[in-house]
Amino acid sequence: MRKHLLFTGVAAIAALSLFSCKKDQQATPQSSIGSTTETGARLDGTDELDAILKDLSPDTYLLAFEGLPANNYITKARYGSLSEETQFFGPGGRPPFPELAKIGYEKIPFRKIWIKTCPTMIPILDVASRAAALAQKVDPKQFFDLGVFEVGKGQQLLATKSFLAAGARLVPDAVDQKVIGQATLSKFRLSIPAGTLPYFTRGFYGTADITQVPTAGARLTIYTGLKWEDILRKRFPNLIGCFDPEILKDIRANFARLDTRFEKLNVEEVAGGAVIGF
Repeated sequence: MRKHLLFTGVAAIAALSLFSCKKDQQATPQSSIGSTTETGARLDGTDELDAILKDLSPDTYLLAFEGLPANNYITKARYGSLSEETQFFGPGGRPPFPELAKIGYEKIPFRKIWIKTCPTMIPILDVASRAAALAQKVDPKQFFDLGVFEVGKGQQLLATKSFLAAGARLVPDAVDQKVIGQATLSKFRLSIPAGTLPYFTRGFYGTADITQVPTAGARLTIYTGLKWEDILRKRFPNLIGCFDPEILKDIRANFARLDTRFEKLNVEEVAGGAVIGF
């Protein structure tokens, strides 16, 4: 078992990230980012990728580009506002990462896999195919093997073949085996920034949905109305996790046994659940 996995290089943020879910199929056109006028003329501040995405609501997808060559087709660093923490299902509830599926990960947030090139997700095959073709046009070197793969109903995954091959080799790590153990994955979620802590080989553990607003009232007014992921980032910017307080206490104890550096982890009850972090 590897003792320290810092991932300062391999955990680099991917160049392209687009996620969406089935509700996109019924999304209304964006009034604020319309790509063309009724006469076909392109509006100021929009580009060819805007034109491809014009019928999707911004909160149903996310594209984040880094290091693209100068071009007139994809001109912004970010498109859309969907959370990076959004999880997706594969065929029959299985993502294309078989070893993780064996330990219970029937859904995963693809943006939190620390492998280049990170995939993109959109439900409509035509839109996904056009977005993929445009990315290849802009940066054929980076996206030469980019393809569109159906990983579930209404879930078209844009990913390079090298990404899928590397993802298939992901295996349970020390955190899975020595910290989480047999804990119920649906009762907690850890979300880890890339390259900051030892032992972690990916950016997610557990399958609880942290993109929702807590149903119980937050104990502190500064958290009122925030989603779980926002509460976590506001309270613990390094290691963040939430939900079942007892499971988080067990996770903290197991972390401390694994490495004394984790003795500084705090578990704090908020919003009818709990958060954990430094």
